[in-house]
Amino acid sequence: MNCKECKTNMADLFDKNVREEMTTGLKNHLQQCPDCAEEYRQSLEMLSLLNPEINLSAPSLLKQNIINQLIKDEAKMKNQTTKVRWFHSRAAKILSVAAVLIVAMLIIPIAFRNNPYVNSTAKAADRYFEMSKTASQMIESMAIKFKVRTVARDNFELIGTDYPMVEHMIYKSFGKPTRWRIDKGERVVVFDGTNQYLWMPNFDEGIKAGPNAGFVNWMKILLNPQDILSREQKAAKESNSKVTLNQNGDVTVMTITSDARGSFINDYGKNKTIEQSDNRREYTFDSNTKLLKGLKIYILQGEKETLILETEKIDYNVPVDPSLFVINLPQGVEWKELTTDKYSSERFRNITSKRAAELFFQGMAENDWKLVGETCDFFNNPSEKVKKVKEEFGGLTVIKIGEPFKSGLFRGVFVPYEIKFKSGKVKKFNLAVRNDNPNKMWVVDGGF
Repeated sequence: MNCKECKTNMADLFDKNVREEMTTGLKNHLQQCPDCAEEYRQSLEMLSLLNPEINLSAPSLLKQNIINQLIKDEAKMKNQTTKVRWFHSRAAKILSVAAVLIVAMLIIPIAFRNNPYVNSTAKAADRYFEMSKTASQMIESMAIKFKVRTVARDNFELIGTDYPMVEHMIYKSFGKPTRWRIDKGERVVVFDGTNQYLWMPNFDEGIKAGPNAGFVNWMKILLNPQDILSREQKAAKESNSKVTLNQNGDVTVMTITSDARGSFINDYGKNKTIEQSDNRREYTFDSNTKLLKGLKIYILQGEKETLILETEKIDYNVPVDPSLFVINLPQGVEWKELTTDKYSSERFRNITSKRAAELFFQGMAENDWKLVGETCDFFNNPSEKVKKVKEEFGGLTVIKIGEPFKSGLFRGVFVPYEIKFKSGKVKKFNLAVRNDNPNKMWVVDGGF
């Protein structure tokens, strides 16, 4: 067998329906010819990006039609003079075989959770988009402008269908070390390559923690556009989500519809974060560069859909001022180290969550800020803004402490309370407490 015959019939090596004796000559030639062997290797790599983990075989008539058309195209190309030949004819043929697989992927919605064929096509689609990682390796910097329905001064995970859209910015330098900043005006997180720094100007409080601090959780997916698909693939498997792919001209849209994660016997935590909501995430990629172009996230409540997050602009390889990765604190404010060693109060160990809430509000009622500070480090801040909070809560009256409950993904519990301020205003809410630290001490995590 010569090289021309090998290249003409190489596609048979990818068709499992072809009898082995028909491919023996091809295999023998590949062992002796380095050029054909290299072409076969490249073809395998090309198909590995697309081939689902099931045996797909194009109908013989379709396959023959494709090959016949390619033979015609190859003959036509030989009669044309071109400065650059983008694809070798063999690569074109292999791409056409791959095209059959792509059609199989895209015309069948990846939506039937228990269908093994559909699950395999989902894997094939994810393989195809793994090419985006290669493209993303060329990114040196990135700036993303987006908006989220949230509260500007609260944590980055908080969302709400009734909240206003708040502008956010992400800046990232992909150099060594990698540095990034997520900013929503009244709350900023910076990673300088070694530590994360959370700055809350509304409370004059700055917290310093290690590189894996949980100041931002789900939103960190936007910091690594090259990993979006692999991370979403993993999340889709864990949550049994529905995934669809659609290509429209120069863009490819991946849509993931997921049910809320967590326990919702009590639905207090429902729709408080993206993961704790029934949601649809729509990623738009440039079909040529495979880079992320946009993202929209909708909260689903029956037939009602609420846009909860939307990117406005994504720029790659733009100048990023290094000063963005440094936060200069106001005079008199210092960084607090976030460590688990500080959770050492014996008064908040070996008690119930309800009792911990009672002690917390008891300290406020009696203006015992040492007691309050043992379970909520916020009150150990000497800033003027914290003093104003103490003035508001100091001397309150506890009307009722209710029974604790769990909801969503929160690792602690929520304790209902009703209090009356000195001003006469009454507040009913839920205090979030958790004891998942090494000392198993109850810590107030919010809700006051």
